[in-house]
Amino acid sequence: MQRKPLWRLFCSVVLLGFSCLVAIILAGSHWSSPIFWFVILLFLVSVFWFGNELLKFRENTVRYVARMNTLLDRTMETAPEHMQIPLVILNARSEILWYNESFADCVPNSNDFFGVPLQSVIPLRPDAVDDGESVELDLYDRHYLVSRTDYERKSGQARLYCFQDITNYATLRRTYMDSRPCVLMIVIDNFEDLFKGTRQSERAQVLASLETLFDRLLEGTESVFCHLDDDRFMIVTEVRYCIEMERAHFPLLDEARKILVKGRTSLTLSIGVGRSGVTIAQNERYAQQSLDMALGRGGDQAAIKTDSGFTFYGGVSKGIEHKNKAKNRAVARDLHKLMLRCSHVYIMGHRASDLDAVGAAVGIAFIAEQTGIPYNIVIRTESTLAKLLTDRIAEEMPGCMIPPETARTQITDTDLLVIVDTFSKDIVEDVELYRMARHVVVIDHHRQMVNYLDNTTLKLHDPYASSAAELVTGMIQFLDFRDQMPQFCAEALLSGIMLDTKNFIMQTGVHTFEVAAFLRERGADPIAVKTLFAESLDAYRYRSRLVSEAELHGRFAIAYETEELPDIRIIASQAADELLGVEGVAASFVVYPANGQACISARSLGKMNVQLIMERLGGGGHQIMAATQRRDCTVEQLRSMLIEVLYETEAQLQAAQHAEQENAQKG
Repeated sequence: MQRKPLWRLFCSVVLLGFSCLVAIILAGSHWSSPIFWFVILLFLVSVFWFGNELLKFRENTVRYVARMNTLLDRTMETAPEHMQIPLVILNARSEILWYNESFADCVPNSNDFFGVPLQSVIPLRPDAVDDGESVELDLYDRHYLVSRTDYERKSGQARLYCFQDITNYATLRRTYMDSRPCVLMIVIDNFEDLFKGTRQSERAQVLASLETLFDRLLEGTESVFCHLDDDRFMIVTEVRYCIEMERAHFPLLDEARKILVKGRTSLTLSIGVGRSGVTIAQNERYAQQSLDMALGRGGDQAAIKTDSGFTFYGGVSKGIEHKNKAKNRAVARDLHKLMLRCSHVYIMGHRASDLDAVGAAVGIAFIAEQTGIPYNIVIRTESTLAKLLTDRIAEEMPGCMIPPETARTQITDTDLLVIVDTFSKDIVEDVELYRMARHVVVIDHHRQMVNYLDNTTLKLHDPYASSAAELVTGMIQFLDFRDQMPQFCAEALLSGIMLDTKNFIMQTGVHTFEVAAFLRERGADPIAVKTLFAESLDAYRYRSRLVSEAELHGRFAIAYETEELPDIRIIASQAADELLGVEGVAASFVVYPANGQACISARSLGKMNVQLIMERLGGGGHQIMAATQRRDCTVEQLRSMLIEVLYETEAQLQAAQHAEQENAQKG
């Protein structure tokens, strides 16, 4: 800003002086002359002009000074020392070299910070922000966007941190995020089987108790409850209330178990949550996907679909056995039709295949043979855990088994791939063959994991079944073939059932004994099946040593081996089974190395869900039988992580039991 020019004031002064001088000269002799009076008039005009310009000059000066003061104040505000945005400069050792007044004001009870490490003043690690980037930070009830700029000084490198206050924006964002709608899909597990044989009045009483439970848990929330069907419900609520349920680990699951059907059977729920979608319709789809995942993992749990996958809560009960055979019959017929339309059938299990996977594959091979379609079992015989069974397959069905590399060169778009005893992409025998197959059928009994096989043409997934061999045998029962099942095929299927049920002790239902009786009628010899479980004397010694050196951590037994032994996978699983016979042991774990990996074989008697424990360590499996395989740690490190997870799990269970007892006392 510049001042106005002074040329008019200067001209008025000159005119005033000139007219005054001429008037003085003419006053003595020409005062009566017209020229004299003209000069007098000119003098008066000059006086008036000079006075007017003088007033304008004064006003302009005052205005100029005021504007200059305002400009100086603004300039001072933009100076680093007086800026409203907190600033701090650090040296290469993250020590404070300089800070402005705003930074000192945002830290209560601030003292002299010069030379003090930044992290000792505010909870921010200097390396948490990279050059040119920014992070958000909560600092003393305010929310800041912290950015960093690096520059060079003569004495070394320095870093400038700028703290932009975005509290209002963060509050608005949090309010928006918390008030977004989310959808909960809820299903009563095994509704038909649960209420079979009950009176209508008893069913109505149970459902009324359940709806009362919903009303009590949703009281005080901005939620909409919908009764979609007798066994299906939907809740539309806000994200903040859903997060509260998540933090409490969905108390609805525990409260529902207190409702008894027929006076003895607990009612269980499966919950699917969708809250990461953009619209309500998208959240409804996510909720349905989450519900399918919860049901696929055995029910009695809540599943939440997130951007990175699924999060699970609950899953502590054993569940109720399915007695409805209509689904098995329908899948069996659909599989038969698929085989008739295909030119070749490839059958594949999981890596390090066991008797259940190989036995189920033999059963599918029998179905393909009776259908008249060429078939092959895709297996790596050098890494299988069912070596005795594969040797018999080589004798009874020569040329049937092929390695995955051969199958990849032969498979076409008209061929069918049947995957048995696994639902996970991570542990399938050959994931590349799965990706190449156009038509895929999955038959599995394990609880569904996050990275599951998704592009399936047909699937039979029953987490309540004892084994994949049981599912395959159940399908064969519904197919009317011209030939009787060979004795070898029946024994292979029976060996898979016996393996996963621990000789009909674990995870055994009514249907398990039905299919076992069917296989026995087809000539399965239990003695011959028992020979498939034979082991060497060295393996027996290794297993005995593992069991004798096991450690007890509360209710958990842990054994570990640091050297990779022959047949270590079989030995570890057998040792874990034997440790369950120790008094007071609810779950057993064997940690061992295999093929450059640190592995865990986990078993339980049903009271402890080892699947949830293994999932926390990057593995998975079934409620009573699970495993973990990791390459990023050693056996000792994995054992330490396992012990830590076990203590955390035990603490959570004790806290839940304590809370339940307190609620019962209050009730």
